[in-house]
Amino acid sequence: MSNIEEINQLKEVLKQLNDVDLVPALCLMEMDIESNSFRDFQKYLDRQLMRPFIQRLNTIKGLSEIRQIILNYYSTQEWDYIDDYLEELKTFKLNLKNRGRDISKYQSNPRLLAFALNYYEKKFRRGDSFINDIDNHFFKFLFVIFCHPDYSQSIVELNIIEEKFSQLTNIHLIHFIKNDTIDFYRWAKKYMDDHNNKYHSTAYNPITEEEYRTTVNIIFDKIFDENEDIYAALKDKLANAWYQKKYRQKNKGKKENYYALTKKTRDALDAIKYKRNMSEEKVIESLINECFIKECSDHNGVSLF
Repeated sequence: MSNIEEINQLKEVLKQLNDVDLVPALCLMEMDIESNSFRDFQKYLDRQLMRPFIQRLNTIKGLSEIRQIILNYYSTQEWDYIDDYLEELKTFKLNLKNRGRDISKYQSNPRLLAFALNYYEKKFRRGDSFINDIDNHFFKFLFVIFCHPDYSQSIVELNIIEEKFSQLTNIHLIHFIKNDTIDFYRWAKKYMDDHNNKYHSTAYNPITEEEYRTTVNIIFDKIFDENEDIYAALKDKLANAWYQKKYRQKNKGKKENYYALTKKTRDALDAIKYKRNMSEEKVIESLINECFIKECSDHNGVSLF
């Protein structure tokens, strides 16, 4: 029996779906292929099902491609198989609890997207690790909020994510506002890669200037969210290393002053340098000025001697 009528209906239904609906639609197709059943959708993650689903998803560059993939598969099936899938598509939209939300902001804001994925990954069980095999971060996010048994049935999680992200960006819209240059961000990425055990930055591969800037902010969003004390320490360490680099560049070729100091005094000077994030010369200059004002000048700053 011809399946032309059902295929035409399928074309129309797929056309009416939003692009973000297509990830769960593809998941349903994969369930049909692997188990000939839609029963476990949003209830159970089957590794046998997920492996080919993720492989297929990783071949896709744009969500709109999924429509043709679904049509290509069902064009070879009997009309009743297509009809079953159509019925599932007509009802599955009611089961997508997060469908009415503004999902586009997660696609347009890579910091928000990375923050959301980090939130979910911290909650994943051991058996969820294969989800990280999905290459495209936005596709991974769509799978979690529409298909994962724990998170597809809740709208609370996205509320929490958006509130926490809003609080973070209100405090740290840019983590390194004083060094907001492409030279700094390129250098910072390399510095963090060289200290990957602390920053866990090698998983990121920025290409454009804006991606470097975004990547550094994403990394520090994650650190801040996990531990504010560690965030402060690692941020200070990186900022101090950048300051020292710029200072060396500025003073390259200049003859440095030599101070014959005892070890105790040298250690004290180094401690002040670190605390104030200043060069040796700047610390000494500052201490001299402080001493002058306190001991050698009047209340107008005029020398007494």
